[in-house]
Amino acid sequence: MPGTFLPCIAFLLVSQAALAQTPVAARIDWFGIYTIDTKPETADVDGKRSVSVPVKGESTDRVPGKEGVRFGFSYVLSVLSGKKGNKAAVRHVYRLPGAGMPGPHGFRSVFEQTREDVVGDPTLIGWSFVGAPPDNILTGEWSLEVWQGDQKVAEKKFTVFSP
Repeated sequence: MPGTFLPCIAFLLVSQAALAQTPVAARIDWFGIYTIDTKPETADVDGKRSVSVPVKGESTDRVPGKEGVRFGFSYVLSVLSGKKGNKAAVRHVYRLPGAGMPGPHGFRSVFEQTREDVVGDPTLIGWSFVGAPPDNILTGEWSLEVWQGDQKVAEKKFTVFSP
């Protein structure tokens, strides 16, 4: 048993290194205001589970700052070496205007989320004002970014305005 532990650790480290080193480029598929549609999950044989799917709405970089609005963009990763269907580690970065969003420990102007995307599949990076209190609907310039390591691979700026 002790002899299998080190090879497992080595495999995990090599897998993580390979994932992190898959260089990618990104293409913005669409951007703007979107809604969410709920559809049955195709892999669910009982038909009880559903999946939320973004539905492209108006293509705009001007967003009304009001409850219920969702905005962002869909992008598709392509690999510079490798193949479609591989996973690539990316980071979503959300830059908010001004001092940022109020929270329990003060204001926060940058949010980050690390994730794995499938190369060749459309992926959404978005922000939702659904259920947001008025002080969390910030007007001004928002920047939504996709990074791989220290390389920015996609970015779209939106201006949120008071309707």
